[in-house]
Order: sequence, then C-alpha cells, then structure tokens
Amino acid sequence: MTKPTNLGREKAAIRAGSSFLLKTDISQFYPSLYTHAVGWAVDPKLKKKAHWKDWKLLGKKIDQYLMNLDGKVSQGIPIGNDISFLLAEVVLAQVDRAARLAPDRSYRWFDDYELAFDTMDEAEGALKRLNKELAMFKLRLNSKKTKIVRLPQPAQDEWQEILKQASQGRFTNPQEMVKYFDAAFRLREEHPDVSILLYALGILFKVVRPNSYVGRIAQSCITQCLLCEPGAAQKAFSLLTFWQLNGLVLDAQLLTNTVNQMIVRHQASGFSSDIAWALAFCLEQGYALSSKAGQALSVFDDDCIALQALHMEKAGLLPKGFKNSQIARGLKEADLDREHWLIAYETVRQGFLAVCEPAVKNNVLFAELLKRNVAFYRTKLPLYSSIIHPGGAPEWVVKRWIGFLTGSVELPSEQLSTQESTVFKLIGADLAKVGTTAASTDDALLDLLKLFGAEAEPTAEDTYSALS
Repeated sequence: MTKPTNLGREKAAIRAGSSFLLKTDISQFYPSLYTHAVGWAVDPKLKKKAHWKDWKLLGKKIDQYLMNLDGKVSQGIPIGNDISFLLAEVVLAQVDRAARLAPDRSYRWFDDYELAFDTMDEAEGALKRLNKELAMFKLRLNSKKTKIVRLPQPAQDEWQEILKQASQGRFTNPQEMVKYFDAAFRLREEHPDVSILLYALGILFKVVRPNSYVGRIAQSCITQCLLCEPGAAQKAFSLLTFWQLNGLVLDAQLLTNTVNQMIVRHQASGFSSDIAWALAFCLEQGYALSSKAGQALSVFDDDCIALQALHMEKAGLLPKGFKNSQIARGLKEADLDREHWLIAYETVRQGFLAVCEPAVKNNVLFAELLKRNVAFYRTKLPLYSSIIHPGGAPEWVVKRWIGFLTGSVELPSEQLSTQESTVFKLIGADLAKVGTTAASTDDALLDLLKLFGAEAEPTAEDTYSALS
C-alpha cells in the first residue's frame, strides 16, 4: 500500500469489479499511537512481561527512545518527520497483514483506508477484523469517518472536474482569470468543508507567467484565498514566487497588507502554519510588516513563528510594535530535552537572542551541534525552494520537472513552454552543478541541498532543512 502516482486512477483500480467500498481512518493516529505499540510491531515478544526490560530487543530500544523524547510519556509520537512516518508504517503494515486486507483491493494513505468488496457481509467482516487488529496496538477507527457505501462511486469529486474545465483557457486576458476564480469561490460556498481554493491554486501552476493585467487580477483573487481558506498559504505564496521569478511584478503593498491581516486574524484562531509561510514569503521578498502585526507576533504562542519573528526583527522587517521580551522570558524556562529545544538552539546559533546561550553551550549534544554549525532553521535558501517544497507546486509537476532535467522523463507538448521559464532554468543550472544522477525526485532535491547549506559548509550530519 504505497503512495500512488495518480490518486484517482489508483482508487478506481481497487474498486474494479466490486460492489461495496469501506472508507475509514484511524482516530488521532499519531497523538494516540503508543510507543509501546511501535515496540510490539518491531518485536512481538515485548507483549509478554518477561521481555519488557530486554534491552537486546530493537523494539525495546525504539520504545524507550521515543518515550525519552517526551519526558517518559508513552502515548503519542512526533508528527511530520520521516522517522515517525516509517515507525507508523511498521505498525500499520502489521495491522494490514493481520486483518487480511487484499492488496489489489485495498488502498491506504498513512492512516486513511479505502477497501473494496463484493458483498456487504465481506465489508462488515473486514471492518470487524480491522477494528480488532488496531485494538491490539491500542488504536481505534474514527466512527464519524467510517462508512460502507455501494459502488459505483466517483474516484474524483465533481467539483474537481468543474475546476479543470474552468481552467481550460490560456489565461491571456483578465476575464478568463475572473471567470476561473468565480467558479472556485462558488464551489467553495457549495463545499465549505473541502479545500477547494487550495486545489484551484495548484491548477494555476500551468500558467508560467500571467501578463501584468491578468497578474493584477490573479493577485487580488489570491489574497482573498489567503484570508478565507486556512491551509492555502503555502500554495498561494509558492505560486506568487513562481510567477515573480518568471518575470511578474508583484503588488508589494497588496501582499504586505494581506499578511498583516492574516497575522492579526490568526492570532486568535491559532492556525500558525499559514503564518509561518506568510513570514517566510515576507523574509524572501523583504516586506516590512505593520506595527499592529508586530504587536501580534510579540505574543504568538508558537516556537516556529517566534523564531521567524526574531529573524524578521534582525532583518529590520519589524521596525515597530514588535517586542521580543515575552519570547525571551519563555526561553529562560526552556528545557533542551523538551519541545522548545529548536528555538532555544537556533536563537543562539543565529544570534537572535542570547538568553539560552549558557544552556546550549553547557549541553553536550547541543554544544557539539553548535560547534559543527548544524542547521535546523536556514536563513539562506534557493529562490525556488518554496516552489519545489512538498505542498508548493503540485507534486506531479515537480516530479516532471526534475525527471526531465535528469533525463528520465519527457515533458508533454503542452508543458514545453515551461523550459523557457526562469524557475526551470534555475533548477536545471543547480542540478547541473551538483551533477545529480538521482533516480527519484526526493534524492534530486537532497542533492540540491549540497549547494545551499547553512552559513558554513554543511556537514554530513546536517541533513535537515526547509527543503527536506
């Protein structure tokens, strides 16, 4: 059950010849996954009390190390890193096998399942087996998202096809762009629980660079997307960067005002990932924020946001309103063995604040990381980094670019104009510098990191960054 290259085609394939579809996912998967469960999946012996303290077992070591990351707490593993993805897959692969899920009729993406069956009885039997096997690892299905439906069902939602049809034009005049966003906004009203605008923004990467008139309309519509749909920021800002690098002049005043509004609005809602992408865009573009936004950032309860705010302060992009005193007070109590280690370490490494310097330099691990200048937060990245970062340009687009540049795929005729874009040329030039022969997109992106280390030359240990 690996990641498909075409989601709609993959789902359609498992449904072939079937009459019923079981759709479900695991409730609060990463936060509720026991570290013990990971140990059990690696070494089933650990389920027996006689082996609970057997340090010869790899499962015991992994279990204990995971607990040590969170103050000896055994419930939940970190979200978002590749190691967690791997460990979660170890557990769920055991569940899939024990529940006897047929590979040719089963689809799982992380903790989301779609399982096809000939009869209702088979579907209900599989649901019982899945519940039973998940319970063995102290996991449970989300009852609100669990249902058995009769096939046929569309592999893709109708709104996706409507947006694709609305994007058939070449966007050479403002009316085409207005019409496209009108369709997207109308669909969002009809489907308020679906990320319609996120999808709509992804489609626009087919436009290498709109002309100035179309670009002005597009920027106005994109700012509306930023203010009304949480989760759209990364896609929106990477699209704007893509167009800018290809020659579009951005409306700095409009975009700065939009970011100011986002910061003030999201201070209460707590949707911090949008603010993180907004600040990254402002740092990249050199946009200075308002006094009101600076005041809001002074009390933003998120380590990554605080780190970026300190970076903006150092760059002179928060000239008024921002005060770092609350961040400094919080850092005085920071425990390097707990969740605030990153901001504590990076404020010292970057020279943003010195309050944690004694703690960092007296810690054996972090002192060594500091000595080697290992970076977890980079202040210098290639201009196109937000575009090729997962969640920026559509993944299939980036794979096709990289594949073409490394000689493994050909661009379709309708995308040949992409070769003339500045972004495409920048990526190609950098890939040529590292001389990559990588077989996969992920490996090629890692090769690009060799050109863009921290302020000092990156070491072998320094493998984490905003691009990975």
